[in-house]
Amino acid sequence: MSGFGPIDVACTIHVARVGLLDDKRGPALTLKFHDGEELSISTENAHNIDRFITRPALCEYVPKHRTTKATDAGLVMVSNSPSYLLRLWPPFLNKLLYATDAGLRTFLWIGELPDGLEKPSSQACFESVQVTQHHRQLRSFYDSRHGVAPRGFDKMDETASNHYVKMPAVLAALAAPGIEGVYYVDLDAVTRYPWTVDPLFASEHTNKFSDVSFKYGFVEGADNSGTLRWKVHGSRFYARNSIKGRAFFANWFSNRCTFKDQYSLWHTILNFAASEGCVDYAGEIYSKLRYLDAKHLKQDKALKDFPMLVLDCAHIDEKCPRFPFANVGGDSCDVHPPRLIDQVYHHTIPQEGHGTFEVPLSSSTLIVENACISTVGTPLVNTTRCEHTDSLRAHVERLGIPARWNS
Repeated sequence: MSGFGPIDVACTIHVARVGLLDDKRGPALTLKFHDGEELSISTENAHNIDRFITRPALCEYVPKHRTTKATDAGLVMVSNSPSYLLRLWPPFLNKLLYATDAGLRTFLWIGELPDGLEKPSSQACFESVQVTQHHRQLRSFYDSRHGVAPRGFDKMDETASNHYVKMPAVLAALAAPGIEGVYYVDLDAVTRYPWTVDPLFASEHTNKFSDVSFKYGFVEGADNSGTLRWKVHGSRFYARNSIKGRAFFANWFSNRCTFKDQYSLWHTILNFAASEGCVDYAGEIYSKLRYLDAKHLKQDKALKDFPMLVLDCAHIDEKCPRFPFANVGGDSCDVHPPRLIDQVYHHTIPQEGHGTFEVPLSSSTLIVENACISTVGTPLVNTTRCEHTDSLRAHVERLGIPARWNS
């Protein structure tokens, strides 16, 4: 992680204007740094601010008033640039409100991967099946340096996406005074207003069974005992401020490989499991499977051809009871997935021209993303039913912003 150089960490966020409905000046916020410097960000200057390309910042939002006392747990979000933050301004404000109600301290990382860290550094990645046998070019909307130019994995120019900034962001947040664990959700995750905070939303943190937690596949009413625990997504997780918790995210970053961070995530989880005696894993995700092969691997094929990848409840109970990964059962493996601030979930962008709103301002037009927001607020409903509105006012009202924001 030393390749990042200086990172501003004693930084606070101050929302100056919501700027979405009746204020034609648009959104505005100020970042205050430990040395007294203040940086004002608005729609007028966001696209010209380039300091975060070379010097990332982790800034904490401290609300003026808290109805719920802040705990020792945090919520971490990531934006590669000020412009991208404003594009997802409504979901960002929505999560600030929810986190305040939940007693979570809220952190935002703004910054890119430094040039020297855009490429993988592990020999296992360079020799992986995905790199040596697969050629794919992807475009990244999120990279403020490359715009829409092709980015991805080329046999001669292996480049990882800036999705990997979430690992240093989490490690920086875990280093904040008083923080004992953090949750991460993508910046476009939202929750429907009005909400009542789930009293067990932080059980993964308070139970102290896990150093690291991700959600794996779970089907209600089915036998989930054979679920492969490493088949997870990197868009939502929990990290404890422990030796194993911090090491996991440092290793995930060191293992970076391919545009998507899942390939290296699965490899890192299985390495963690091997270190705890759960499986006899020796890098087979990289050496034997491409990304799509691993993504679609079923338990029966794993049992037959890749026994070293079979990380399920039976193996955990037999070989590594109390394995501190997504452990909700304590001394014995439980098939139910961990609670990871489930009320705040990753939304789907509506299709057929409904994916964005244009907000006319006095000097420009702000483009913000629309969102599918389910009535129940569960990932399952969200993937099967897209409830959205074509009215910006109705959209931000569903996020609780006009009702709750008084800055």
